[in-house]
Amino acid sequence: MGSSSQNQVLAKLQEYAKKIGETEYDTESRNGERSYEMCLNKALQQLQEQVKQHQVALERLRLSSSISSIERPSQDAASRVRQLQVITAAYKSLTVAQPILPSADSPLPAVLALRSTHNLIEETQTLILATKEKTAEARTQLRQEKEDLHDAELIFNALTQRVEKLRSDQASSSEASSTEVVKGLIVEEQAKKRQYVKDLRNLIKAFNKFVEGHLAGMLAVEELGGPVVGDMMEVDEEVLIAGFNQQGKPNKLRKESTGNEIERKRRIDDIWGPPDGGDETESGQRSEKEAASAAFRALTEDLLNAAAGDEDSDPYVDIPQETATVRFLVRAKVAQFHPQNARKLRLVDFIGELED
Repeated sequence: MGSSSQNQVLAKLQEYAKKIGETEYDTESRNGERSYEMCLNKALQQLQEQVKQHQVALERLRLSSSISSIERPSQDAASRVRQLQVITAAYKSLTVAQPILPSADSPLPAVLALRSTHNLIEETQTLILATKEKTAEARTQLRQEKEDLHDAELIFNALTQRVEKLRSDQASSSEASSTEVVKGLIVEEQAKKRQYVKDLRNLIKAFNKFVEGHLAGMLAVEELGGPVVGDMMEVDEEVLIAGFNQQGKPNKLRKESTGNEIERKRRIDDIWGPPDGGDETESGQRSEKEAASAAFRALTEDLLNAAAGDEDSDPYVDIPQETATVRFLVRAKVAQFHPQNARKLRLVDFIGELED
């Protein structure tokens, strides 16, 4: 074991000496380099001689000893005692002997110091890189923590202001008299009522605009035997005047005459009924669109009035016949028939469905 470890040490020294020899140093002259190499070679020779001496001494010790090996403890007690005696004698001889130290002019201490310094430099460089990475991570985390702190301060200030405002409002409301509170509630309800009336007017205006501009023409087409509402988006006045055949196709328009106008008026009255006082135009003649629009508005108004009644009133409206307006409201799932009477119609109870 001693021989192999010394050989390893010698091999490492030779390898390191070779590395040192290959390294370029800024020396002042060639003589300095040669003397340095000579010192290294001298130290190497001394070490080799010492290793040889130790190998010879070890070989003599093995030959003089009757024990073949001491690497493993023997199973025999007498052999085990002899092994221990040999080991003890070896330790005693090493203790008394002077340690082998390099001479004063040996470059070995400098070589060892240089190797230690080189290793220390490499470790320091590695630590510097690791420290730089940790520093960058710490700076990033610090920046994030500062941003979080800033957000937390903003939230805290906002909450503080809100709490102070609520406290001041509560204090002012507690100081106000009951009369002032009632007046404030009345003013608030009046403002809500005015806004409700305004929104209702805008809604009615939009409703009438949609009916007169888009829906009335399509209702008139379906009522005259043409396509259902939504299949014919563009409706001309001439198409309504000409009417539709049994297949739902538009008829060809005949030349206008007094007889045709009378026939048209009779057809409108038969389908939508005679006009009310406000349904006629300035010329006294209603068009199909106007008649369909008036019928649709009248039916929806009746349905709304019936739905707005009290709990004891009947929400259903009697319909004399099934018209295009009735079919459209049912298809749109705005109205529904009575489950036992198809002559009764009511608005769908949207509020009841939401409450359920």
